[in-house]
Amino acid sequence: MYLITGATGNVGSEVVSQLLAKGQKVRVFSRDASKVARWGDRVEVALGDFTAPETFATAVSGAEGVFIMNGPLDGGIFRQLIAAAKAAGTRRVVFLSTMFAGSPESPIGQLHKDKEDVIRASGLEGRFVRAGAFMTNAYQWLGTIQSEAKVYNAMGSGQFAPVAAEDIAAVAVHALTDPNPLPEVFEVTGGELLTVSEQVKILAEARNQAIETVDIPTEAAIQNLVRIGTPPPVAAAVAQSFVAIRDGQMATIKDTVERVRGHKPRTFQSWAQEHAARFA
Repeated sequence: MYLITGATGNVGSEVVSQLLAKGQKVRVFSRDASKVARWGDRVEVALGDFTAPETFATAVSGAEGVFIMNGPLDGGIFRQLIAAAKAAGTRRVVFLSTMFAGSPESPIGQLHKDKEDVIRASGLEGRFVRAGAFMTNAYQWLGTIQSEAKVYNAMGSGQFAPVAAEDIAAVAVHALTDPNPLPEVFEVTGGELLTVSEQVKILAEARNQAIETVDIPTEAAIQNLVRIGTPPPVAAAVAQSFVAIRDGQMATIKDTVERVRGHKPRTFQSWAQEHAARFA
């Protein structure tokens, strides 16, 4: 039995579906059973909330492994969750982290690295899926694409390799279920380096409508994030990630997806064509 948190998200939902496809027993942790009704009786549903760690302690009982994401969890609550998993006899915890966790100067990276270290200190078998930029991050551009046919870009001409949710999930499922000795860290990227402008061009072609890319300074990006409800300290940390990409620190491709799945990662063009209607 595997306990999956974040099952309504882009990656978590793929983890659930891929585990079910492998014939694994799955329990999902959710505030709202209706949001995970898509799987019917193929999954167990454990109702609860991270802010009530006792509900997680109930949910994790009997689980061989747990998939958990960073989310808005503070360090104290996260430690309680991991302690509950250990007390329940859970063997393995797979944590969805970030490639920036390997960069001591990255605020976002350190938020994730701190939680990785909580798992390490617990004595549990921790596996850390350090993902690069998600393809689904493009959804953050929906508002200005639909209202102005523009994308505001604070990353300049920095390149990165966006990765599809299903590819991240495949690595997470491998990390959860493979009984063989595994590396502690899995760095996960897509298979092609792209700039924001190149991604926008691909999206424009997929929706058959022009989209303009407008470069903006870091401070403007912070203000935009705060305007949509991001807490100012988090907005500032995210913006530092934009700076790192702009400076070329994420211009790297890892072969993790290909090694796990046996084929190349999904391309952004393929993803954009599938989801073009959402950007119309």
